[in-house]
Amino acid sequence: MSERRRWSETFRALGSAVLGLLKAELEAFEHDVARSTKQAAIGIGLFVAAGAFGFWTLGVATYFLIQLLALWLPLWGASLVVTLAFAAVVAVLALIGSRKLQRWENPLTTARERMDDHIEWWQDRVFAPGGEARPIGAGQRDDADDEPDEPGES
Repeated sequence: MSERRRWSETFRALGSAVLGLLKAELEAFEHDVARSTKQAAIGIGLFVAAGAFGFWTLGVATYFLIQLLALWLPLWGASLVVTLAFAAVVAVLALIGSRKLQRWENPLTTARERMDDHIEWWQDRVFAPGGEARPIGAGQRDDADDEPDEPGES
């Protein structure tokens, strides 16, 4: 009876130790997630601030470019040249973006095609049409035709 009691106490202690370890790991994970989330939020906030300052910098650079061109052109002409240059950049970027989007494939479609290829490979390479397993190295190359050889063919 005392042998049985020692085993049950040992298993209880082991269960308590595992439960304590899991609780400690969960607390450490929660702490790590909170710390990482805080760092990510700070980084995102800094990117937003950089974007805002970049926006205003672009405005000031545009004003400078117009004033620079106004040394040789009337103010309206300098503004027109800068506007047309920006419109050209917008058109080129939109054209490139449009071409990229035309080549875009839905990831679910791509995953489905890969899964179908995988299933087809398993059906054609691993399982023979008669339901018998057919290893790849047994009488055929990996890139060989999937049709079984007829008797009498060389």
